[in-house]
Amino acid sequence: MFKIYDLNYKEVNFPVDDLGFGLKSLDINVGPIIYENIYTSSSRADQLVKRYPKDRDVSINAMFTAYNTVDWRLKRDRVYSFFRNLGVFYIAESYQPYKLLKVIVDESYEVDRPVIRWGMLEIPLKIIDTPFKQSLHTTLDIDREGVSWNDKWAYGMGLSSDREQWKYSFGPSDTSSSVHKFRLYNAGTEEIKLIQQKESVITLVALSAASSIEIFDGKKTFRIDRPFKIGDRLTLKGHQIRVNNANVLHHTNRTFLTVKKGWNEWQIKGITNFEFDVDFRFLYD
Repeated sequence: MFKIYDLNYKEVNFPVDDLGFGLKSLDINVGPIIYENIYTSSSRADQLVKRYPKDRDVSINAMFTAYNTVDWRLKRDRVYSFFRNLGVFYIAESYQPYKLLKVIVDESYEVDRPVIRWGMLEIPLKIIDTPFKQSLHTTLDIDREGVSWNDKWAYGMGLSSDREQWKYSFGPSDTSSSVHKFRLYNAGTEEIKLIQQKESVITLVALSAASSIEIFDGKKTFRIDRPFKIGDRLTLKGHQIRVNNANVLHHTNRTFLTVKKGWNEWQIKGITNFEFDVDFRFLYD
């Protein structure tokens, strides 16, 4: 069976009338990730240069029930309307309800009628944005609530009872120093290129003045050369970089950060006191 969520991550109820007739989920079929491979030609065998995760095959099986043959046609039309009006939506297996795929119905499908009051459907879905499943909830949910007994995380999502893995809000390690080190954990199966995850948000609130700030993700350094005063808020959201409400991309080195799988050793340089949050959704195969 499957669940459907809207773009605000709210579960969507299936169209069912007061008598219980209507749409019911049966199954979701999810294929493996399909990669686009780039090769270089040579006199011998081609050499693989890069692989890009591009797509995956996804479809759902559903049925609807009706009171009689007239109601069958009304329910069929209601199903058509339901999926058309959803537009882009998220879908998840009922047994893994916190791992979502972003999809849309963009192909035709048929309704079989095995008995007079049933309609059976297999609906192909097109992947949107990323072929990877993403967590329903974000890292700041973990920082605020942990992962136990809150009905937001489940077995198989890479998390544990180790509270060290639950920290995604940070302050200075030493307010007399302008270099600060901290660790954050990516519980997913994939690294997160934060420029590609449009909803990811890195926030730094300056609690001391600074002439420039650097954020190092273990491989790359994001740098912004601009004076900061107490209370200024630096926000990195996807490709948008702002201080307070002003676009400051031109003050940066245009480097975007990545969260690798597992533990990440990050650093902040150039400021002595701050509040720092890293908010993103885990990705899974």
